[in-house]
Amino acid sequence: MPIVKGKPFKEKFPLVSSIIPAYKEEDNIATCIEALLNQTYPNMEVIVVENGNSKDKTYEIAKSYEQKTKGKVRVYTIPGSQKGPGNALIYGFKKTKGKIISLVGADLLYGKDYISKGIAPILKGETVGTNHKEELCKNVSNFWARAFFYRRSFIQKNGLSKVCTLVRKDYLKDKLWDPSLGYADDQTMYLKFGTEFPGLDLEIYQNNPASFREIWEHSTWVGKSMNINPFIVILSVPFWPLYIVYKTIKDLVKDEFYIPFILFLPVYYSVRYAAYVKEAVKKLIHR
Repeated sequence: MPIVKGKPFKEKFPLVSSIIPAYKEEDNIATCIEALLNQTYPNMEVIVVENGNSKDKTYEIAKSYEQKTKGKVRVYTIPGSQKGPGNALIYGFKKTKGKIISLVGADLLYGKDYISKGIAPILKGETVGTNHKEELCKNVSNFWARAFFYRRSFIQKNGLSKVCTLVRKDYLKDKLWDPSLGYADDQTMYLKFGTEFPGLDLEIYQNNPASFREIWEHSTWVGKSMNINPFIVILSVPFWPLYIVYKTIKDLVKDEFYIPFILFLPVYYSVRYAAYVKEAVKKLIHR
């Protein structure tokens, strides 16, 4: 689908509203907020939505920025269990005052020009939204984090992205996220409306899941979201050793070749696939 264009903005610096869904992010939330507050773009607000009871200090750390910034940062919490970032983004969207929405992961660290460079094509009317071309792993010295990804591309063969991180509010308002898509809820605009977005050369890093527990929880979430017959997932188990070897070799021949991964990657992929099987079994039981 061709890029969707919008009208050029008359304002030089329209308000940008950043929404941060945050769940169990006490180690990352302050760094993320600081990166947004230090942007070169001069007109921003930051909305943090604790996505369910984190049972850590995520909310308290974020809340401390409200007084520090005199309302530039606003913090909310959704009581109960975690229901996915899409749910928090919808909640946060209703609190925004800006004309451009910035969709932020609490584990992301933005370069200081990310917003100003990222919204430039939107301000000119060339597109309704943009994304970065790739993310780099910030905590690359951790084996679990590096295995998750070292360098992740968001661009398809056509040069466009299925997701966006910056988007016009007036375009987004009737195309909000579908939490039922689970892990793929950030692709709602693509899956339901076919919208694709140009990728830009923007500086961004992610603090990847960095432990067995974090990888297991992430993989469980992916497993819940898989739109695959659970019988197929379970029946594929005998072939997983071959697939794990394939994935390990594929990762090792990339430009980030890292010899210690020869033994670690099979462990990493075994954990991920075990989580997928667990979720497939649960789906069968609850049918």
